[in-house]
Amino acid sequence: MKIAFAILCFLDGFPQNGTAFFSNMNNCLYFSKFLSEQKSIKIGEEFKQYSCYCKMVKVNEKVRLY
Repeated sequence: MKIAFAILCFLDGFPQNGTAFFSNMNNCLYFSKFLSEQKSIKIGEEFKQYSCYCKMVKVNEKVRLY
């Protein structure tokens, strides 16, 4: 097992599919900030906010880290 930083994204509080793993916190925070600062997303007639967070996790040795 090795330490990684997972980026977890939510659309109006609902978790979204897919998780990327980063080798260091700075990379994770960069992408988290970039994704969270996007304009609201229009789905149908509603505008929804996208927000992302970083979390330290343990992953298998075979997991690719960005």
